Amino acid sequence: MLRKMADSRFMTKEISAGLIKGKVVEQRAKLRRNIVSRLFRLGNAIQTQTQQLLALTSELSVVQFRILLRLRQAGTQNVQGISELLGANRSLVSRSLPDLRDKGWVTLVKSEEDKRQIFVRLTDAGHRVVDEHYSPLRARSEAMRTAFTDAEFEQLVDYLDRLDAVTTSPTGDFVLGDDFEDMEETYE
Repeated sequence: MLRKMADSRFMTKEISAGLIKGKVVEQRAKLRRNIVSRLFRLGNAIQTQTQQLLALTSELSVVQFRILLRLRQAGTQNVQGISELLGANRSLVSRSLPDLRDKGWVTLVKSEEDKRQIFVRLTDAGHRVVDEHYSPLRARSEAMRTAFTDAEFEQLVDYLDRLDAVTTSPTGDFVLGDDFEDMEETYE
């Protein structure tokens, strides 16, 4: 028991808020150049900010809004089409649709040719929901866009296209061998 207390006192002396903060600052500096970490953090920040903007006027979720917006822009779609437009899996879209239907924002219609196929159409009420929420999100998108010159923006889009190509590569291409020495630097 005495040894346990001695160990905890030793650990308390060794671990301090300043030490932990220093480690966090050190890691953040390393992660600044880690593309996966940066994109993950950026995606989370965009998601959080989007939810905050939507919360200004309703309890609409980011997923719900994105589905409604894509239907507004692309017209009637099946679940697979919505999933592809969102870059999300079909189950996420499928789980969201009953609530959107119950709120009167979409209609769900089974295909005459294939009863497993469901088409999703935005209703007039759904159009109004998109209109009510679109302005602050558009302003944020425009602020992001104007942070770059036209040439820089095109270059950024090209870079993102390259990263998209990497993320659609077969996962087997990335299986690590026995060499884990550089894992701290390369993985999130």
